[in-house]
Amino acid sequence: MAKTRREQAEWRREQLLDAALKVFAAKGVDGASVKDIAEAAGVTPGLLYRYFESKEALVTTLLSERGFLPRLRELLTADHRGRPAVEVLTELLGAFDALLADNADLMAVFFGATQARAALAELVGEGQRLIGDFLAARVAEGELRPHDTTTAARTLFATVAVSRRTGSPLDVARLVELLFPHER
Repeated sequence: MAKTRREQAEWRREQLLDAALKVFAAKGVDGASVKDIAEAAGVTPGLLYRYFESKEALVTTLLSERGFLPRLRELLTADHRGRPAVEVLTELLGAFDALLADNADLMAVFFGATQARAALAELVGEGQRLIGDFLAARVAEGELRPHDTTTAARTLFATVAVSRRTGSPLDVARLVELLFPHER
């Protein structure tokens, strides 16, 4: 059965993102060109520009769609009633760590995306806000002690990311326990 135009366009878009991810991981975001990505995908640069206005747009799309933010949104919209905050945080950080472990190419793009710093900062900021809001809600409910939820969210994500980047083993449950010792 033939694909519809919409299905074909979606398939092509995903093919371009796959090629971009491979090229960015191999050459670095700064070292890769749109021509390199188009060649890897077997298309012309003009076709690539029909889907993405720039290399920065490709980076931003990769990180926003294939990074942790979609999973974080999904995990935080789940019903957590009756589950302790430290349990939910351990699950969230474990999922983040697993994504980084399973996607070395994506991690290389994340850490090497100097041309997309503003977009990267926005994505990281949204993730930190989501975790910060979760923590603030649990503080308001009296489950967690009052604290700087923004700094806690930054610390959680940064610790996991740096640990994964440096290859240092990290026990996410222990990290949560260190930051929230009296909440268990």
